Parts: sequence; C-alpha cells; structure tokens
Amino acid sequence: MSADVILDPAAELERATSDYLAVSRNSQLYGTTSEYEVAERRAWDRMAEAARAVEAAGA
Repeated sequence: MSADVILDPAAELERATSDYLAVSRNSQLYGTTSEYEVAERRAWDRMAEAARAVEAAGA
C-alpha cells in the first residue's frame, strides 16, 4: 500500500487543517517571509484539496 493513499478523507482534512493552523501560528519560526509564504501556501493547498475530497466523498 502506498503512503499517498488516503483512507479517510475526513481524517486527512482534520490533519491538513491542523497543519495549516500550525504554520499560520508559527510564522516566526521561518527564516524568511518568503519561506513562510511558501509553507503557508502549501498547507492551504493541501487543506483545500482535502476539503474537496471530503465534499466528493459525500456527493
């Protein structure tokens, strides 16, 4: 089984949301503003993708 397989879209959304909030709350931990912005964008994109997967699973 691949590590990329998502068995529970709701659980993935919860993890992605938690990760996004952690990035957002800890901007001071990044070396530069640019590094922070990249991390935040990636976390946001992951959270949005997980939300779409939850929505698709419910459809």
